[in-house]
Amino acid sequence: MKKFFKCAITALAFCAFCQNPFADLVWTKDKGWQIQGGVLAKVMGENTNVENALQGMNLAKKAQNEESYGQALALYQVVVSDYPNSIFAPEAYCQMGIIYTKRHQWELANECFQTIIQKYPDYPNFNQIIGRQYEVASLIQSGEHPYLWGWFPWFLNYKDAIKIFEDVISNAPYSEYAPMALMNISLCAQSNGEPETSIDALDRLINVYPKSDLVPDAYLQLAKTYRNMVEGPHYDQTPTKEAIAFYQDYIILFPNEKDSVHAENGLYVMQDTLARSRLIMGDFYYFYRTDNTAAAVFYNEAITLAPKSPAADLAREQLKLIAEGEIAPMTPVDWVFGRYEKPAVDTFEDETKVEKMQTEKFSEIQDEVFEAEAKAFDKNENNKKAPVEFVPLLPETNEEGFVDQP
Repeated sequence: MKKFFKCAITALAFCAFCQNPFADLVWTKDKGWQIQGGVLAKVMGENTNVENALQGMNLAKKAQNEESYGQALALYQVVVSDYPNSIFAPEAYCQMGIIYTKRHQWELANECFQTIIQKYPDYPNFNQIIGRQYEVASLIQSGEHPYLWGWFPWFLNYKDAIKIFEDVISNAPYSEYAPMALMNISLCAQSNGEPETSIDALDRLINVYPKSDLVPDAYLQLAKTYRNMVEGPHYDQTPTKEAIAFYQDYIILFPNEKDSVHAENGLYVMQDTLARSRLIMGDFYYFYRTDNTAAAVFYNEAITLAPKSPAADLAREQLKLIAEGEIAPMTPVDWVFGRYEKPAVDTFEDETKVEKMQTEKFSEIQDEVFEAEAKAFDKNENNKKAPVEFVPLLPETNEEGFVDQP
């Protein structure tokens, strides 16, 4: 029984040590930085090096409050350089990141926060660091320009915000900041003219965080991104089809969302664009190739894709003209060179026969060339002389079998 109680007490002591093995660094206006709590608080307070670091932290914080940021950064830098393994180092990096944020030195601020996450994973204010990283990226996204040396304005670059948002996702993939960071990456990429990056971020948001409240917005944003990539009915319609798919997914999956009306309007416009691309093809065959059969195929396809669109109404009018046997009016090119004459079936058959004859003639020529080369090869093989057998010369021997020496 005594052994049992001894083991239990040891286990409880070990658990208490694991829960809070280090002291907490607390700031108060009256006393400055203080070490409070923790198993090692007393030991750290008795260390002369710790006392020097504590003094440096207090002087740095005082300069920081007085907005003497250059002096504060220098003092914090001394702490992280001389006491990298102390409890003061991560807090010094945190305060340096805060100062760099106020000075609009975004990259340096993010480097300080990243150092805490990579070198001091036991830092008690981990979530606060993630939040400060997110804040830096959000400031860049909102249009806050960076300052060189903390005072000289420089050019805004949304790629810096994308990089910091990616750091947030990598550092805390299961936090509430991760899906928000992906959505902001999408917005920054669109502002920077990078639709592919925007699409990738939204796709990750939908697949990695399917239960996030931002998923409906991600579907709608994907549809808008593809819609912005559409150049018109005369060009490739792949983005149009993608936009239609995401608009339809949004309407089906989230029918009660407030933006459903916008999704329906976007779907209507994209379907009309896709149908109009088929209408343009039908007009080409009707007006410029006098091929009513091919034109009717494209007109019917336009009606099928978007039966209630303006493009479908125009297609129906054209089909009515074809059904009435009305010939398309002559174009300016037709007045100069004459109306385009569609090749007859006989012409296609003649061209096919000519192509077939040329193919057969080419095959005969190839066969003749092959036979000639084969005969020449056989002739050369027959004219080859037999190889000369090499017979080594043996020295002469006497009657006893020994070689005579000269």
